[in-house]
Parts: sequence; C-alpha cells; structure tokens
Amino acid sequence: MVTLRAAGEETWILIEPNRSASWRANRWVIALLSIWCSAIAFFFWSLGLWPVIPFLGLEVVAVAAGLYYVCWKLRYRHVLRFAASEIVVEKGTYYPRFRWRLPRDKASLSVAVPAHPWDPLTIELCSPRERITLGDFLNKAESQRLLVLLRQQGLPVRNHSSLTGFRP
Repeated sequence: MVTLRAAGEETWILIEPNRSASWRANRWVIALLSIWCSAIAFFFWSLGLWPVIPFLGLEVVAVAAGLYYVCWKLRYRHVLRFAASEIVVEKGTYYPRFRWRLPRDKASLSVAVPAHPWDPLTIELCSPRERITLGDFLNKAESQRLLVLLRQQGLPVRNHSSLTGFRP
C-alpha cells in the first residue's frame, strides 16, 4: 500500500505491505479456534482419551504463534520524507531501525526491468554514496504507483527500460 501525505512544506510517502487482517481480527480467530478445540478436547476427555488434549492445545499455540509472526512481519514499512533540501528514508517495523539522509539535488531513481510481466518493478533511490531499495514487498500495480509518486516529487529516473510496458 502506497500513501502520499503532505504536511506543510514536507511530503511523506508511506509504503506498507497489504494486510488481510489486523491483529485484533487475528485474536478473534485464535479465540474461536480455542473454543472449538476446547469443545473437541472436552469430547475426547469424556470418552477417556485425555492424551489428545495437549495436542489440541499445541495446535492453538502453533496457529497463534504463526498469526503473530505474520502480523509482526506485515508491520514493516518504509517512510520517505521529502523536504526542500533533503530526502529522509526510514525503514522499520514499529520504529525506524534504519535511517538515511540524502541530498535532494543528488538523488535519483534506478528502475530495473522485471523478469516476468507480472513481477513488480525494482525501485532504488540512489545518491553518489548509497542505493536504497524501496517497496520490495509491493505488487506490480503498487510499485508502478510508487514510481509515479516518486517522479512527481521531481526525482529523475536514471535507469529505466521501456521493456516494462509502463508509461506514466
């Protein structure tokens, strides 16, 4: 998901992966699964098959751990702030783990041709000293939208092939 926000003289581009469900919705799934497994466990316990109960508990714990991990990974985001003289790129999950400051007048974009027609564009923000990959988790349409938004910010594309079939 690519979002453009303007605040005063700064422009922000927020890049996030798509999330099918929030952590709150996933907690409801875990609660319903727990209730269902508890009913099954009670049934087997009433038949005297109590050794089945720990495995049902492990199933709920495994599903909960998997859902938590996926929700945590989907909180990863890239934040680009465009000021008059610099571009600040921040990457992280709940807070910026990585931060770069690039001079705006020396920044450019490098766009790579995808191997297949359904693959997304590979977009890198380049300066004389660094290359930062942006939106590597986006799908094709969102990566094309990101490229359009970055070009609207005045960033020149230094490496772009016409083979991508994309003409903004």
